[in-house]
Amino acid sequence: MSGAEVHVYVITISTQHPLEPVVSELQSCGLQVKQVLAALGQVIGEGSEEVAEKLRGLSAVESVDAQQQYRALDDDA
Repeated sequence: MSGAEVHVYVITISTQHPLEPVVSELQSCGLQVKQVLAALGQVIGEGSEEVAEKLRGLSAVESVDAQQQYRALDDDA
C-alpha cells in the first residue's frame, strides 16, 4: 500500500444494498477484505486512511470504523 500506514477497519453496509456487489466495490476502492460478516452486514478489511475516506463516500456504506485494540491495565505489551 505504498508506504501509507495500514489499519484494520470494520465497514457496516446499509441493509438496502446486497452485500456481494458492495464487497466488490470495497475491494475496487483498495480495501483488502479479510472477513465478511454477512449476518451483521459488516466487512472487516485492511487499508490506508485514504482508502477509508473513499469507502465513507460510498452510498452503500453506513460507517467505517477503525478496529480498536484493548489490553489489561497491567499488560506491558
